[in-house]
Amino acid sequence: MALSAPVLNFLTPDQVRAAAEQTASALPAGTGAQVDLVRRVDVRADLAAISVPTLVIVTTGDALIPVSLQRELATTIPGAQTAELATGHLPFLEQPNQWLEIITHFLDREQDRS
Repeated sequence: MALSAPVLNFLTPDQVRAAAEQTASALPAGTGAQVDLVRRVDVRADLAAISVPTLVIVTTGDALIPVSLQRELATTIPGAQTAELATGHLPFLEQPNQWLEIITHFLDREQDRS
């Protein structure tokens, strides 16, 4: 669920299985409890109080977090800027250069404003 369909379709079944096994073995203790917490806690009412520069990178091929929720996050945070990447949940793996460029550009603009 962390990779986009195009990336998954590029991998062989053995590569997908190996990636899933590697991911499962690397999950830290407490991951299950954190996933449960994410399912139960609704912080949408708190988003309007965010007063720092915010960048929301919408991952348009994300099977884990629907694009509509990512866009809702961006519209709920006052002044949030958005950028989109055609990746799954892990843009830093699928498109690391584009991901870094988006973040660097955002940080450079914010530094120029201060």
